[in-house]
Amino acid sequence: MKKKKLITTHPAIIAVWAALIAVASLLPAFPLIGGTGGTFSLGNALTPLSGVLFGPFAGAIASAIGAFLGQLLAPNTVILGPLQFILPALAALFAGFAMQKKWYLAFAMYVINMIAFLSLPVGREAYIFPLVVYTPPLIAILFGWFVAKDWISSSNRAKMLVAVFCCALAGTHVDNGVGNVWATIMFGLPKEVFFSILAIAPIERVLFALGSAIIGTPLLVGLPKISIPVGPALEEEEE
Repeated sequence: MKKKKLITTHPAIIAVWAALIAVASLLPAFPLIGGTGGTFSLGNALTPLSGVLFGPFAGAIASAIGAFLGQLLAPNTVILGPLQFILPALAALFAGFAMQKKWYLAFAMYVINMIAFLSLPVGREAYIFPLVVYTPPLIAILFGWFVAKDWISSSNRAKMLVAVFCCALAGTHVDNGVGNVWATIMFGLPKEVFFSILAIAPIERVLFALGSAIIGTPLLVGLPKISIPVGPALEEEEE
């Protein structure tokens, strides 16, 4: 009987990826709308991809290190203070769980994010916000869970791209959901802020996940060919 053996990602590879995230933080994507200041960077597309490539825990470490260094290099991206790097680490963690087909964990975090936001007074006033903004990741989670759970290792590149997109969007949602609650508590955001970003917020997250898929799919295909296991290749069968 064959079973799966986990392959450990070399620390040097994690360090290189963390450095890429840090450098990408210098490349602005678009400004953050909503009055808290700051900008999104291209690093937002790389952090969930860490989990897809290196697994949940190694990916979370790479994202945490890269995001922390990015905060030092690009303080304009810091909105929630010095501990903000926790959010991209969570994005990588849950994108990695999704890559490992543990979609139930991503769904559980979705439910937690929804309950946490609606438990806030402003969340109940702006209840339409999570119903709109959190719908794309919910669709991605359910599609990945019940339809595309094996697509991440498919030889069909289009299927693989869709799977990476779903994993990345699931991870990005954790970053977004926890960040929304964190920012609301820290800044006392009024409901008008959430109404002002109602149309743009889901588009932003979908674009980041799409960026992850476009970058990540060739890496999932190419890196194992040069003896760098990533994604599903981190597991091999043994007798």
